[in-house]
Amino acid sequence: MNQPGDPGQVRLDRQDVWAGLLRKAANAVPFVAGIVECVVVERSENGLVREVVFQSGERVREKVVFEPEWRVAFHRADDRVRWVIHNDIGEDEAGELTLTFRAELDLHDDAEEDRVAASMRTGYPAAMQTTLALTREAVAARSA
Repeated sequence: MNQPGDPGQVRLDRQDVWAGLLRKAANAVPFVAGIVECVVVERSENGLVREVVFQSGERVREKVVFEPEWRVAFHRADDRVRWVIHNDIGEDEAGELTLTFRAELDLHDDAEEDRVAASMRTGYPAAMQTTLALTREAVAARSA
């Protein structure tokens, strides 16, 4: 997450990344290129329910569960697909922070599953990079 050899990079701590993940959960549009609309329809102490619209026009409802300063999990379960997408804050062997994306996907159509999985393999790593970049911008603005 933080590149040790990049002295000009804004260093993020766990709280910074957690705040970025919470912003992404509440409004995914700036963070995920494939999402064009995101509306929170319900909030609870440990998460929220949101409706997102993808570029394809597909509208889905996701339950988002917060495990403070460790994981944000996005759950979708409807007649077309079931997925759980985890965004985990961790540490590597050297104690440096990491941000890991993991997805569990179950579609009723194998061909569709391959297409969605391929899209996730390219789109979600880009979303993680955007999440870190926007989080760095927010930290830099706060520090200015």
